[in-house]
Amino acid sequence: MIAILAVTLMTIGCASTDKKQLVTMEDQLGKVNTRVSELEAQNAELEKSLADTKKALEEAKAENTKLNTTLDSLKVKIAELEKEKADLITASDKSQADSSKRIRALNNTIARLRNEVKEKEATIEAKDSEINTLKESEASLKRLDEENKAKIASLNKEIEDLNTQMNEALASKSSTITILAVLLAIAVILAIIGFARKRKVVSS
Repeated sequence: MIAILAVTLMTIGCASTDKKQLVTMEDQLGKVNTRVSELEAQNAELEKSLADTKKALEEAKAENTKLNTTLDSLKVKIAELEKEKADLITASDKSQADSSKRIRALNNTIARLRNEVKEKEATIEAKDSEINTLKESEASLKRLDEENKAKIASLNKEIEDLNTQMNEALASKSSTITILAVLLAIAVILAIIGFARKRKVVSS
């Protein structure tokens, strides 16, 4: 009877310890899964920000290209007008009055176009600055995205390790229970044999 009681107490003690270990592992696994969910949500926001930044960058580049094309067109027009002005000045001896009027008109047009060129150049410079800022933002978002993915991969590895530990703990618990059951059965058999012998001795 003492042997049966000892085996029973050992079984209860081992089961209690295994249960505590499993509860601790499940708690850790829950925390890791929560962290993974948070990081995945954060990663989705980063990817959206990255996509928006890329879109803004492409739009800025397209607008900058358009501005550069307009600027080139204006410079060509200015060159043509300068040539026309030079030709008129050369021919001014023959038609001074008409040439002077045309020259004044050309000077006004050239001045207006030069002001427009300055404005376009300032706009292009601002766009270049915006493009550089967007590029820096894109690079920063890419770095954050990579770091977040690395954290998620690390946490997924931690989850795999915890699952492995839990499976090993469950397997160990099952093996321990089997051994204790065998010991309990042996103790019962020995008790029965002892009891039978005792009765036989009493009967004799």
